[in-house]
Amino acid sequence: MTIPLRDFRAILGDAHILTGDAVTGRDAGYCAEALDAGVILRPGDARELADICTLARSRGIALVPQGGLTGLVDGTASHEGQAILSFERMTTIERIDPVQGIAVVGAGVTLAALQEALEPHGLVCGVDIAARGSCTIGGMVSTNAGGARVLRYGMMRQNVAGLEVVLADGTILDMTSPLIKNNAGYDLKQMFIGSEGTLGLVTKIVLKLWPAPKGTACALVACTGEEALGALFAHMRDGLGSGLSAFEAMWRDYYALTTARPGYGTPPLPTTHPVYAIVEASAADDEDAREALVAALSTAEGPATDAVVARSESERRTIWRAREDSDAVEQGYAANLSYDIGLELADIGPFVADIGARLDARFPGVPAYLFGHVGDGNLHVMLGLSDAQHAARGGFDDLVYDTVARYPHSTVSAEHGIGLEKRDYLDRSITPEMLAVMRTLKGALDPATILNPGKVFCTGRGEF
Repeated sequence: MTIPLRDFRAILGDAHILTGDAVTGRDAGYCAEALDAGVILRPGDARELADICTLARSRGIALVPQGGLTGLVDGTASHEGQAILSFERMTTIERIDPVQGIAVVGAGVTLAALQEALEPHGLVCGVDIAARGSCTIGGMVSTNAGGARVLRYGMMRQNVAGLEVVLADGTILDMTSPLIKNNAGYDLKQMFIGSEGTLGLVTKIVLKLWPAPKGTACALVACTGEEALGALFAHMRDGLGSGLSAFEAMWRDYYALTTARPGYGTPPLPTTHPVYAIVEASAADDEDAREALVAALSTAEGPATDAVVARSESERRTIWRAREDSDAVEQGYAANLSYDIGLELADIGPFVADIGARLDARFPGVPAYLFGHVGDGNLHVMLGLSDAQHAARGGFDDLVYDTVARYPHSTVSAEHGIGLEKRDYLDRSITPEMLAVMRTLKGALDPATILNPGKVFCTGRGEF
């Protein structure tokens, strides 16, 4: 299908339609097919996007929305005959209201830019992820991003007070009221959070803000295994109460890999322990937070075998670098696969043993690197592979997701979304009745299937 560039130029002008080298010269992020459409449209506001949608729908042109291209499930993949929608011009922070406790931002604002703007006000965005320098707020809404502090602040869904959304037919939904109490009909904005751009396109976000912690303290704790890790979490939750802001975990192989990276320095703890926890506490000031953390750890001799408490911001960053540097797996192998799953806390230990045994039996020698947000049951599994193994990834996907499905109330996607990579495994986590309702919503809001077609699930219209 030929893209009617002349008609799109009437909406956007020449400067905001990119083709040729202006597209291929860009970084495709983590999705190899992100730029394959070869055409990028860059609307500046909801009105221009609405006109694009109206035109695209009339011509049967699919639109693939893209933010910071940090997604890991091929949710930004595009093909020839489609047009990419970039939100890179929607970077205005319209309003920061410390009294109301909200920020109103364009979909293209990066998390790091928002964090910097909030700092003088003593406020923070509740969701923080390692890709903060490039991920956009719109993309975080689209995937219902989580991150390391879900334990305290919740996922993106709990942090969105309002949205502006453009539908496939060009209708603009203004749902930007910041009111906490508002029972005027259905809460429509919730449909679009986590929908990966398949139901509507988010152009503006009203975010709830939180007071920045005045004091923080961080510790790296070694445990003898998953049972001890669970006991440590319960102990620290009881000891710190609402002051527990993060509880992360790294298994031995992952910790050894990330702390061996050039420039890391000496690991805070030896790399011989089975599993490690990062415990972060907040309080009125750093000293109070440190005292509370040390006090809680001092009575955790059972589940904890060793611990180090950061004495400075530099040491805190060093501890977190070990956890956040998952690129160490990507750069250490010719190829890799990354799985983002969710389990009840009691099932984490059995799952770790289960997945290890099944990998050894079917794919001996394939290394598995495990880490995650254990406080909320979100575990990441990364496999280091050869190119040939990656080309036959279906066997690995089947093994991991079939293992996940053995545990009740589990999910194949805790925070990364479904995209293309997980759509064939969605039935491991939701019932046929739920899937039918999802299809009904898609059919009602995007009957021509022009919004990010083929992502999340197939509608039977021949999407890729």
